[in-house]
Amino acid sequence: MAVIALKCSSVELVVVDISVNRIAAWNSNQLPIYDPGLDDAVKQCRGKNLFFSTDIEKHVSEADIIFVSVNTPTKTRGLGAGKAADLTYWESAARMIADVSKSDKILVEKSTVPVKTAEAIEKILTHNSKGINYQILSNPEFLAEGTAMQDLFNPDRVLIGGRETPEGGKAVQALKDVYAHWVPETGF
Repeated sequence: MAVIALKCSSVELVVVDISVNRIAAWNSNQLPIYDPGLDDAVKQCRGKNLFFSTDIEKHVSEADIIFVSVNTPTKTRGLGAGKAADLTYWESAARMIADVSKSDKILVEKSTVPVKTAEAIEKILTHNSKGINYQILSNPEFLAEGTAMQDLFNPDRVLIGGRETPEGGKAVQALKDVYAHWVPETGF
């Protein structure tokens, strides 16, 4: 989000987390993670178009595009234990998004998730939608620890997947428009 904030100064980004301590660290001069260039990007954008908050429901309800990046640990019990991804956090996020949304949303999968996760999440959202339309996009990252900022500034490719419908196409284009601020057209 720091790279998007840096490259898209007219876009307001709010990073939300349930951890008060983690958000406090993002709002401090001692960031909770290190990556070359991250500290400068956050300091340059924080308070201008990049914000950090624990008021998840407020910011989710106001957002047009929601990047969901949650833990997807390996299941420890049940079907697929030791092998399959545990999507509990994703499912919880989807239910909360459905509960607080008052307008159509684009959800972007950033977590490492198995194939067909978007369909499972779409079922949760549709079942709880209250007439709100959701488009779910897959947008995996190709980042390495210690070079994440550089990888984001100069990606060799950006993958965006969505439904092959007019609405899905519009959602893909909306996300493509964000990346187009710094990724050449040939990178998609």
